[in-house]
Amino acid sequence: MLKGLSLLTPVGVLMAAVPAMAQEDYTPVCEGKGTNGMVSMLLCPDGLSEDHLANEGRAICAERKPCGAWVWTDAAFIPLEAPDAHDKLPKESVRNALAIWVNEAEQLVLLANDGAE
Repeated sequence: MLKGLSLLTPVGVLMAAVPAMAQEDYTPVCEGKGTNGMVSMLLCPDGLSEDHLANEGRAICAERKPCGAWVWTDAAFIPLEAPDAHDKLPKESVRNALAIWVNEAEQLVLLANDGAE
């Protein structure tokens, strides 16, 4: 699915099928923090629904495939520059990400830190 997700060992993963919302009806609320190769990064406010997170991923990835849009709610964990591949994200960034939108699969992957190191 995503190259480099082996970094997610300390993270729980939940796949969520999210119905598509019409793009013309959606106004992005997250801030794009960089795109490079297959990786896009988003800073989103706390409390967004799965539908909103999926639509943010769709918006930043657009027609790019492969594209994975990583979502954080704390800017401190977002790398200064987007790497060109998922496995190049810093482990601390991966551990603290909220979700990833996988554009080619049209799926939202929710991440839950289980506290393991």
